[in-house]
Amino acid sequence: MAMEEALIKRILPHSDEAERAVVGSMLMDQDAIVTASEIISADDFYQRQYGILFEVVTELYQDDKAVDLVTLQERLKNKDVPPELSSVEFISGIINGVPTSANVKNYAEVVAEKALLRRMIRTHEELANTCYLDKEPVEEIMEDTEKQLFQLLQTRTGGDYVPIRQVVLNALETIEKAS
Repeated sequence: MAMEEALIKRILPHSDEAERAVVGSMLMDQDAIVTASEIISADDFYQRQYGILFEVVTELYQDDKAVDLVTLQERLKNKDVPPELSSVEFISGIINGVPTSANVKNYAEVVAEKALLRRMIRTHEELANTCYLDKEPVEEIMEDTEKQLFQLLQTRTGGDYVPIRQVVLNALETIEKAS
């Protein structure tokens, strides 16, 4: 596909296969629930139906309930989701589409990566819009952008990332106290 075509279509980065595989793995294996939920959250799914299933499976697991077709269908009905989402065909189709739950970590990492790309695109679009409006001081726009980029970096590194400015300020504070 040519670059121009990709720009015209403008479909946000995502992987249906990886999203389906994460949920399928979680339905097959409780260990996969733990592994996947350490890497991603329901918000990371591009396809809403998989995000909903992820959320419900995780909730069932956290409530110490069995995660099977019956409990899943019951919880989905209580959440008032579209009926096709709780259908046996839809759920078994997801499970049958996953050869093994052993690769759930890889699937979840793909989902996380695509979600990060979408967040970067949104941040970029917001920045461009703010710049075009030309209503805020440049310094303010720069600071907001810096904050947003640091938030993205934090989600990527699991929140351990500390902005260099903060490191410097902490060091200066320590030096002042010492003297």
